[in-house]
Amino acid sequence: MKPFLIAHRLMWQNRWLFLLLMLWPYAMAAILLLPGDKPDPADILSMLHQECFYGLALAAVTASTQLGNEQRSRRILLVLSKAVSRTEYLLAILLAAWLPLLLYVSGFVVSGIVLAHAVQRPIDGVLMMAAMQIVLGLLAGVIGIFWSVILPSIMATIAASASLGLLFFAGQVKMPGPGQLLAKLVSMRFSGAATENPIFDGVVTLLTAGAIFAAASWLFHRRDLNLTAD
Repeated sequence: MKPFLIAHRLMWQNRWLFLLLMLWPYAMAAILLLPGDKPDPADILSMLHQECFYGLALAAVTASTQLGNEQRSRRILLVLSKAVSRTEYLLAILLAAWLPLLLYVSGFVVSGIVLAHAVQRPIDGVLMMAAMQIVLGLLAGVIGIFWSVILPSIMATIAASASLGLLFFAGQVKMPGPGQLLAKLVSMRFSGAATENPIFDGVVTLLTAGAIFAAASWLFHRRDLNLTAD
């Protein structure tokens, strides 16, 4: 329960930002539907793909900056003094980055289904994109945490963004695992096309996330806390 309690406190600090992000998919759907004309399915699909990237960026940026914020405020000393291990603390940061993504994805699903029905398209692709976001978002959060352990906040955010870019490139060259899952995410259609072997790629992505988190935890246990400004 300790990681969840810490994550709750961390999320509460950014509650208004997370609330606005959760409402973002609804706002974008309203922009397409309010004019009254039937929206172009291609425009809707393009918007859904963009929202997928926003979700992954949300997880990566939140995870890569949270540790630095905690060190600058020195709250980390108070937390670690209460019988909380460093691994549990990193897990709490991961939850604080990933749980808001779940709220964001919930809005993505509801607005996506409404838009799909508006243009008389199946919702299979929307549901697949949501599932892929959840899995890839976990990896994005872990990557952000890994870089935040060894780099200042700003550099960690840049490195996390660059890592997501490398994953996208890996997907373009058909490398299985996270890169391929990301490539399938951005090529998804309403019918759920381009989803060959998503379960295999999803499992590899989760295993990759676990390995990176273990590496981040190992490094975090062996470094001195930086309690000065970045």
